[in-house]
Amino acid sequence: MPQDRFGHLFIAPSDFDRAVAFYRDSLGWRPVATWGAENEPRGTVLNGGGVEIVLAERHATDDHSWSHGFNGQRPTIHLVVENLNERFRELSSVAEVVVKPEATHWGTRWFVVKDPDANLIAYEQANPSQSEP
Repeated sequence: MPQDRFGHLFIAPSDFDRAVAFYRDSLGWRPVATWGAENEPRGTVLNGGGVEIVLAERHATDDHSWSHGFNGQRPTIHLVVENLNERFRELSSVAEVVVKPEATHWGTRWFVVKDPDANLIAYEQANPSQSEP
């Protein structure tokens, strides 16, 4: 049985500043990474102790890294796997594949599937060392 481990929850909020303030100030979550300069989309990773979320401003992109285009503002669950290619082979015949295995701009490889309610689940290999399927 594969060992899918929770990675993080990705959220594309309707109001980025309001969402950051809520998680940081109201919930007390600690920002651990941020990105985006002036005139660039902003993002932040916040840690709540046992869970991390990624908040990112919506923006146009040519790659598959921006999953809100597939799912509106619904969160995306990110799971970490040891063998991305093997997990893809197991799931590709039983789940709707949204993104086939590919490299990400943040240094991992991933694929994305939909559950029966159209929620997105992204599988990532943190340190990919295997060739593409």
